[in-house]
Amino acid sequence: MGGTWDAVLKVLRDPLFAVGLSIFLAILASRVGGCVVRLLLVAGSAAAFIWLLVRFEPFENVVVALVSVLGTLLVVLAICLAVIAVVAIFAVHAMHRRSTTVPLHIPVSRPVPTSRPPSGDHSVADRLEARRDHVLALETHLGDIVESVFDTDSDRITQLIGTVTTGYFSGLTAHLPDLRQLNHEIDAALTALAAELPRHFTGIDEHRLHAIAAARTYLMTKADWDAWLDSHSAGFAYLAVRLLCLRRDWRLAATIVSKCHYAHTLLDDCLYAL
Repeated sequence: MGGTWDAVLKVLRDPLFAVGLSIFLAILASRVGGCVVRLLLVAGSAAAFIWLLVRFEPFENVVVALVSVLGTLLVVLAICLAVIAVVAIFAVHAMHRRSTTVPLHIPVSRPVPTSRPPSGDHSVADRLEARRDHVLALETHLGDIVESVFDTDSDRITQLIGTVTTGYFSGLTAHLPDLRQLNHEIDAALTALAAELPRHFTGIDEHRLHAIAAARTYLMTKADWDAWLDSHSAGFAYLAVRLLCLRRDWRLAATIVSKCHYAHTLLDDCLYAL
């Protein structure tokens, strides 16, 4: 035993062994050497797996059983995803038909001022511009909330999918108090418009404004999205919003967007008519 250790120590003390070991470690530390070593390890593992699969029947049985279980799980997962997709499609279709047949948003003709303000009196225009700025501030605040939910600096597809999934299912939970406050403010703004606009403009349906302000859910129709975005992506945006609205918190956010858009468009029309 002692002779064996002496021989090993003699080899380890040999300068040629040290030179050879240093060259091997240098190659291993380099990028090419590391790739070669990993390739050899992968090839060796594959060869060992195939050899065990061919030579040993118990190992083959275990592999076949694992593959069968994984295949069954994948089939069940695919069926579940297909069912969820079909349910989502029918839900979106039903919501689309409901919004088309019984729309909450009834387009009104462009408002016409009943009487122009006296010369040099711009109080009406100033009040309308202030109200429009307030609505724009609400839209900006909501946009900041949604942007923070889906904000990610990673370019990895897995990280992006994880961020979108987390944002959809729980991203708005922490922002629900802010969303309720935004909804309360836009409802108050619409109620104020219902009290003020009919005094200066014709074609204003104050009952419609009150109904929209009181509605717990108010979503823009596909025609509204087409008019707003004026692009081929309007249909995709409409479907994406409908899918998001399957959750109550995102339906609240979409309601705020729709009410702000209605108020903003109405104020633009009134300012244009002055």
